[in-house]
Amino acid sequence: MKRARIVEIAALAVIAVLVAFGGHNVLVMLGQHKPWGWLIAAGLVYLAVNGIRAVYDPVSPEARVNVTKAGAYLVAAVLALWAVLLPARWVYGSCIAAAEIALVFDLITLAASRAAAGGN
Repeated sequence: MKRARIVEIAALAVIAVLVAFGGHNVLVMLGQHKPWGWLIAAGLVYLAVNGIRAVYDPVSPEARVNVTKAGAYLVAAVLALWAVLLPARWVYGSCIAAAEIALVFDLITLAASRAAAGGN
């Protein structure tokens, strides 16, 4: 495995830990500052939709994996927007869980892509 891939996997693991421990506080802070929180969360949704459009390539053998990964990030972004606009008790945990699922799926696809292809 190349050094850059190892660093990327380690960085995603650190981000996943930070989301798990500080995600609730960030969502509460965005909810307290509604105009900025709405703008940031809507920007995340916009970027996630563009991410899905960018990775969709019907001829690519990894199209399903890439679209699923981008879709997981889109769900987390939509839940973050929901947490800012219409906060409910369950939204915070759902948003954090969706972000964690997206990050873990990203980690798995990074770590397994070379192993599945038979590369180093």
